[in-house]
Amino acid sequence: MKRDLPSPHQFVSYSVLKYCLGSVLILVFAMATVSNYNRHPDESNHLSAAGYYTNHFLPPEIGDPAVRNSYSVWGISYLNYQWVEYFLAGKFISMVSPLIRDPDLAARFFNCSLLVLLAVIFYYRSRTDNTEFIIPCFLLVTPQIWYVFSYCNNDAFAVFVSILLAYEIASQQSSLSEYLRSKGVLPGLTGGVFAGLLFGLLIICKTNYWLFLFFAASWLFLNFPLNALATKKYAIIALVALSVFAFRIGLDFYVNGETDFSGSSYMNYFLGGFETKPGKLLAYQDEIADYEFKPTTLENELERSRPEVKLKAKGTPAIEMLSKWHWHTLSFESFVGLYGYMNLSGPKWYYGAMLLLFFSFGLYVVVTIIARRDRESLRNFALAITGFLLATAISFYLSWNYAFQPQGRYLFPVIPILATFVYSYREFLNPRVINSFLIAVFILSVYSFVFVGLAQINNG
Repeated sequence: MKRDLPSPHQFVSYSVLKYCLGSVLILVFAMATVSNYNRHPDESNHLSAAGYYTNHFLPPEIGDPAVRNSYSVWGISYLNYQWVEYFLAGKFISMVSPLIRDPDLAARFFNCSLLVLLAVIFYYRSRTDNTEFIIPCFLLVTPQIWYVFSYCNNDAFAVFVSILLAYEIASQQSSLSEYLRSKGVLPGLTGGVFAGLLFGLLIICKTNYWLFLFFAASWLFLNFPLNALATKKYAIIALVALSVFAFRIGLDFYVNGETDFSGSSYMNYFLGGFETKPGKLLAYQDEIADYEFKPTTLENELERSRPEVKLKAKGTPAIEMLSKWHWHTLSFESFVGLYGYMNLSGPKWYYGAMLLLFFSFGLYVVVTIIARRDRESLRNFALAITGFLLATAISFYLSWNYAFQPQGRYLFPVIPILATFVYSYREFLNPRVINSFLIAVFILSVYSFVFVGLAQINNG
């Protein structure tokens, strides 16, 4: 990338935004502490998965009665997937057990600590240069991000990794950028290994974050073009990433002789299939799942399945996803503030105000970048827009083809994409406009989190 030192007129985050992030940490710990258990989406299943790893290092055998309570109505446990966050949460629970006797609270604090770690890293990075704080500023744009850091789930860790990777690919001061600019394969190798680790972790995180993997890889190829030396460096990064993936998949084969890699499952859903791959897990799933969710029901008696499952196969036109099921409204609302089991919502004016702010901000960025007529920024802007559109399209299609789940957290990969782009082209953006947007959405987010989330989470 050609930019080194930024213009003095570029977007630099106000110092007040550091205090905003600090206040978010307080709110997140408050939600983790005061909310009753299983008041959050599928938390009982998440807690069971994390609790398993307090005393284990290997994934469980399929059908192990000791983990039966971790299985959902679908007949699937989070322990069946490759998500490493449950292992890390389990070890965190064990580590802090002398101080926190409640393992469920400790599991929540694991996710809280991830946000604390992000704040510490970027506070430290920005101590002499406030531009280093731009990327974490975009954690302030929606309280739904804060919410996933406040209870036990499998989204917080993916957000944590993606924000770190966003910084690595965008910043000229990152260890990855320094490695890619170095004159040989070995100088700065730790930066390449660290980036490979982040890529590898995202491969085995929730599948919707594969979109950010695609974006991050494309961003690197566009801004650090391939040549003989760069090819060797990318090969090292890819080798580390694939090693992480292979090690985790290998554990599944070692224990069960098969794997249920979540990425392949979702690709199957996306292509129109369902759980059709024979194996021990499928047989066990059909044994314990609720009748409406059994694979055999979905394959052979679709009309007897849950109404919100496989809408496309049931003949629901795509337009009805908007006109009847209101996918777009629910997705946006759950992106900017729905709590509990998506049953705790704020007033209509709140969602209208957030929509207006996001629309105004997006319009400003679009007009500004196009007006600049800078080929590099337009190229990378097209990549970012592609990421936004793909995130929306994939979320929509899975709700239509798999199960109706208009959850805004499925759109969270757009946050690191946005942060990457704004940070990289900060010299094009007016600091007053961007900071005013960040502060305005932060104030509204605090209102939602406090007066809707915290105030109502234990109701009902």
